[in-house]
Amino acid sequence: MKQYLLSVMKGRKKDLPARLISWALLPFSFVYGLGVFCHRQFYCLRGVYKAPKPVISIGNLTVGGSGKTPLVVILARYFHEKGLRPNILTRGYMPQALQDSDEVYMLNEQIPFVPVLAGGDRVANIKKNQGALPVDVYIADDAFQHWPLGRDLDIVTIDAGNPFGNGYLLPAGTLREPLSALKRANVIVLTKTKVSGNTQALSSKLKGINPEALIVESHYKSAGLIDVFSSEALPGDALKGKNVIGFCAIGDPASFETSLKDTGARILGFLSYLDHHAYQKEDIQHIMEACRSKEAGILVTTHKDAVKLKGFKEEFKGVRLIYLPIQLEVTKGADEFYQKVIAVCRH
Repeated sequence: MKQYLLSVMKGRKKDLPARLISWALLPFSFVYGLGVFCHRQFYCLRGVYKAPKPVISIGNLTVGGSGKTPLVVILARYFHEKGLRPNILTRGYMPQALQDSDEVYMLNEQIPFVPVLAGGDRVANIKKNQGALPVDVYIADDAFQHWPLGRDLDIVTIDAGNPFGNGYLLPAGTLREPLSALKRANVIVLTKTKVSGNTQALSSKLKGINPEALIVESHYKSAGLIDVFSSEALPGDALKGKNVIGFCAIGDPASFETSLKDTGARILGFLSYLDHHAYQKEDIQHIMEACRSKEAGILVTTHKDAVKLKGFKEEFKGVRLIYLPIQLEVTKGADEFYQKVIAVCRH
């Protein structure tokens, strides 16, 4: 039922029941929108906290996976390579099985040289760690709607394949704010453009909303294969022609399934769970049953899921569990993009 509702919100279900659900939820979307407006106005009147170092926000306009975290990673690496010291501010969703969130664990594994400050109160985290951690720039993950913190640059990621869902605000749709909120964005990064294809119409629409924003394009690329329990790096073609079962609990499972297909694997089954799902033994048993029924000896998941599965080694006995690291690459407008982000740090 939850998956069906999500499909309705994303505009992928357009039958009569889907339309009826959307219409029934529209009054709640109106209340939600009014709440967002009042919350925003409160901080416009009160003022926001100005951090001692530049703040770059990376956020989105919709719920679900639009590529924010991969963009955080490449930005942190870019600043590090330029000799700057970034700190990442993230709210962090906290599955019950983990002390820290799945995203925090993933960030710590991918960029261990960058401090990750997790917590809903980003202003408090800045103040708490001021002087204790060296920092030249703050990267605020999922902060486009985080009003208390002032920003020097607002970057918004948009899934080019499903940019605005069904066009309604939560809970009828996936929009956190009306499209007019994009007027606040300094940079708009279109993600998953390899899957969506032509982005000209979307770019034109965005330019109509915010003519001043820099619009760049990006897509995901595979960064190899890693054994979840041994951390062994495998050759990029290790799955070619192999029978595998894929599974994930991310905002956009279709994008991961596409990346898995690109490995050349024979996908005998694919299971998806809601974003940030905290795996239980019953889930692992279900996944293992799918393996046995399809006679597949390899399971493939995402890095975000892998960090939540390391405590289930015994439950995965008899199969090989591999995760597919994904990197985001800016493919159009890269020079302008990096010039814009580095300029913030030089003011």
